[in-house]
Amino acid sequence: MRNTLAVCMFILVASACKKENVDRLNNKDALAVSTLAVTNYYVNATTGNDANTGTTDLTALKTIQAALNKTTDGAGATIWVAGGTYSERLVWPNSGADSISPITLTNYAGGTVILDGASTAGGTQGAMISISSKSHLRINNIRIANNIRANASGINISGAGTDIQVTSCKLYNIGYTADSTAVAGSGDNANPLVVVGSLATSYNKIYIGSNEIYSCNTGYSESLTLNGNIENFLIESNVVHHNRNIGIDIAGHYAWANPTPSVNYARNGNVKYNIVHHCVSPVAVSAGIYVDGAQYVNVEGNTIYQNGTGVSVGCENNNYTADNINIRDNFIYNNIDAGIFMGSNQANSKVTNSSITNNVFYKNNTKDGWIGEINLQNTDYLKIKNNIIQSGNQFNMEVIALLGYASTNLSMDYNRYYSVSGVATNVAFDWGGITQTGYGSLADFTTATGLDAHSTYGTPGLVSATNFHLASGSACINAGDPAFVTGYQELDIDKQTRKQGTRVDIGADETAN
Repeated sequence: MRNTLAVCMFILVASACKKENVDRLNNKDALAVSTLAVTNYYVNATTGNDANTGTTDLTALKTIQAALNKTTDGAGATIWVAGGTYSERLVWPNSGADSISPITLTNYAGGTVILDGASTAGGTQGAMISISSKSHLRINNIRIANNIRANASGINISGAGTDIQVTSCKLYNIGYTADSTAVAGSGDNANPLVVVGSLATSYNKIYIGSNEIYSCNTGYSESLTLNGNIENFLIESNVVHHNRNIGIDIAGHYAWANPTPSVNYARNGNVKYNIVHHCVSPVAVSAGIYVDGAQYVNVEGNTIYQNGTGVSVGCENNNYTADNINIRDNFIYNNIDAGIFMGSNQANSKVTNSSITNNVFYKNNTKDGWIGEINLQNTDYLKIKNNIIQSGNQFNMEVIALLGYASTNLSMDYNRYYSVSGVATNVAFDWGGITQTGYGSLADFTTATGLDAHSTYGTPGLVSATNFHLASGSACINAGDPAFVTGYQELDIDKQTRKQGTRVDIGADETAN
């Protein structure tokens, strides 16, 4: 489904090795808004005048666009916007100097700044903020709302560039229609926040952090999207909720996004510590977090619940792969379909060299169908280890490898299974379209497949049905793979040391017991 930061950051990329994802160092200097070698401009919708110089709060400009137009390409500037509602659709005209002297758009003196699309219905620009091939820029603490039109977007960034940061913004009521009951067609799209690398040179060093995106009617598009020639990114600590399709999407291999196939995919990034919930499409299964045809991406430490499905990793475009995707240390629970769909549904595409480790999958498949907590399609070299997998549906369904797809070179072990029946012999694994009786016990499954030799069945010992940390005495403590090696900069769900005992704990939480 397609139509498509204040801190200084750089990302270093480590070298790859087969079957394991490449991890990235996302290092953000503690510089909130640059004050070096910049010019300050002030904007006030009530008292300002675009004939002013705008260089002091007493000579403020009236519109944000007037302030943006006063910036100089290749020079730093900070645009301070007084609290108020601004009826503008902005075009970002210039790049900053570098990461120390960017062009920054932010609120002044803690005021609430709303960029409102309701009174800007005229014109052809669909975006509230349109950015084309600009670098070294910051958008901080701006609210973008009420943009209802065909192909609407909140912040739309395209082309090529470097060092883009969007932080502490709120984006809401952005949609292709105001009718929250409408059923979208394939041509109905809206993107609250989208970055598309559409040139042969990448868009890179992208930080999207601590934003809230909600109440958006996105149709066949997504709430937060990175697509095309994108590399070196961090999507962190955002809250994405109550949108009518996919929450966060990292994608590639769409012909409309980039004319250069060899670089037409997002790569080398982290999606971490976000909260994604109630992202549900009326026309298709919509993931809270979707990795589609991307490479070298970690999805870690996120809390994902009550979406169409929790996480989906695939490749919608045939003859390509999604490669080196790590899904680790997440809470994934109470989603309508599977906790995770892993693998391509295209005949000549796969998800390769990837892993599902140290997650909690808890009572997903709330529609109570024959889906399973983990649902596999075309994969090669996939590792599934150290997860808590607790089914809550009537079939006690844990893992499915779908008929017509191939999961080759699969490794599964040291998982902790439990099911609604509480009876070990009733747990179900469906492997290649076998009957719904499936493998009636973990032992049967292990005997038949050679997988999960050290996995166990029983209560995982969680704190509660709403708290997925490990209670004292949990059988999952110090019970993970004894050969476990912590991923580069990997932490647990609480940003604590991933391995604290003699062995790693099973699940997303690491205790000090």
